[in-house]
Amino acid sequence: MDKKHLTKTERQLQAVMGPQELRRLGAKTGFVQRERDITTVRFLSSLLCSLSTRGIESIADLQRDFNHDQNAQVHYHPYYDRMNRASFPQLSCSLFESMMSGLYQQVLEPLKTGPFSRFRDIILQDGTSFGLAAGISVAFPGRFKTISPAAVEIHTTMSLFHDTPITATVTADKECERHYVPESESLRRCLFMADRGYDSTAMMDNIADSDGSFLIRIRKSLNPKVLKIRRRGERYRKLEGRLLSQVLRRAPKGKTLDLDVAWETDEGELIHCYRLVAQWNRADKEWTRLICNLDPKEFSQDQVLQAYRLRWQIELFFKELKSYSNLHRFSTTSKYIAEGLFWASLCAAFLKRYFAHSCQRICRTKTGISTRRVAMCSHTFMPDFFASILNGFRSLRTVLIRVFRFLTANAKRTNPKRERSKGRLAFGLRLVGVDS
Repeated sequence: MDKKHLTKTERQLQAVMGPQELRRLGAKTGFVQRERDITTVRFLSSLLCSLSTRGIESIADLQRDFNHDQNAQVHYHPYYDRMNRASFPQLSCSLFESMMSGLYQQVLEPLKTGPFSRFRDIILQDGTSFGLAAGISVAFPGRFKTISPAAVEIHTTMSLFHDTPITATVTADKECERHYVPESESLRRCLFMADRGYDSTAMMDNIADSDGSFLIRIRKSLNPKVLKIRRRGERYRKLEGRLLSQVLRRAPKGKTLDLDVAWETDEGELIHCYRLVAQWNRADKEWTRLICNLDPKEFSQDQVLQAYRLRWQIELFFKELKSYSNLHRFSTTSKYIAEGLFWASLCAAFLKRYFAHSCQRICRTKTGISTRRVAMCSHTFMPDFFASILNGFRSLRTVLIRVFRFLTANAKRTNPKRERSKGRLAFGLRLVGVDS
């Protein structure tokens, strides 16, 4: 084991999850005024342990787990009342913010000779939404009032190099996702990737003006003018100068198109001049349109398509969040409880990813550690970790060594060859802290 990184992990966990820090957050947010049966340390330890280790269907499950974990006799109503206040989501959110700023390990880095070598990071942006009980539709109105009158969306910005979220915002599902993208200045020397819905030309201009790069999938409704087609042949020269929809209607579906596009004002001025790569998707029977400001000399059209596949990593985080951290609809009409549980689920998912990344750096496995496998087997080691919090972290190093040995043997990535040929390591990236 790498003792240097083991010590670093200990210090990070003590700074963020230590009993003294949790009590400080409880006092700061007003969650606990007087220390009684439901203290901040006992409450958070039991709550996060339950959300990260088993399927939770109701608040009563959390209350029963609390009594079991703390050897207490707290009735349902006092437990419910403690959660049903504004301080609960403030506490959960504050803890998640502390995790994002204090618990991190670099997982991926660009190859020195690879196309991503000039980027500080690759930033992924997306959101995930799910329905809530109809009784809180006033606080969290949904986009589809008939199907789901109450719904919430978690807008997330993720660092690919650290494989974790760096910002997250919980809003009503009807809110526009573009309002929650990072500031353009923060994307300097970064590559920003996003799906449809984030295709704002003003945002693209701001990123480019801030010395940043972007790769965004755009909707069919955006219809710029095609200035240049990077393919040989008279048939392609005749299509230049037409609108994108006209070009794609006449272009052969078996060929990938690499275009220069721009929008034309009423005065005939060309604005928002960028590069667009289009490929026919046989499954969806439509063109996939990727707009970017990546130099064709650095990224070929195939490399642009391959790079965009890295955006799938944020979808994998959302899958872990919903499948293994209990981000789902709870039968509650309390805005505070619903929002507090959102943030607590994010804390549980983030913490499990941190264990996976730390294990990879400390144990230096040849294949890396699977975050999904760690999430799936978290019931085997999370209770020991949270028990050590209640013990003042006096046995933290012993617990961590036992956890990392277990994960090294049981949570390795299943198919490293496929990851190098088709996955996130197929194009210009390598794992950090892995003995190749």
